[in-house]
Amino acid sequence: MRIPVTIAAALWLAGGAAVAAPLPCSEIPAAQRFIAGLRPGPNTTLAQRHLDAAKRATSPKVCDAELRQVDRYARRSAAADARAAQHGASAPKPNASGPVPCADLLHQDRPGGSDYHGPPVAGCPSR
Repeated sequence: MRIPVTIAAALWLAGGAAVAAPLPCSEIPAAQRFIAGLRPGPNTTLAQRHLDAAKRATSPKVCDAELRQVDRYARRSAAADARAAQHGASAPKPNASGPVPCADLLHQDRPGGSDYHGPPVAGCPSR
């Protein structure tokens, strides 16, 4: 009875310690699309820096390491965006450099876009 339990426990522990599959460099375009949909912030900036480093990677190992960092910071940024949306901060704030940018082909989460869920913004077309 002890031997089957020991074998089962060893197999269970070995399954938990399995190394995650490497992230191939072919994931770079998907990562870029995901980052483009995030709000600006420190985690988004760090994710973009690591993505740029992954694009310059000279080996699959380096690319994998950089894409893991992209994933780490992009997840943090997405979580922060979700928290901000829950607290009513879904409308972008005007910045000092000019008016709020309206939606375009790549940024449908801006005012006037199909993914925008905030109040109407003057100067941007309504859906």
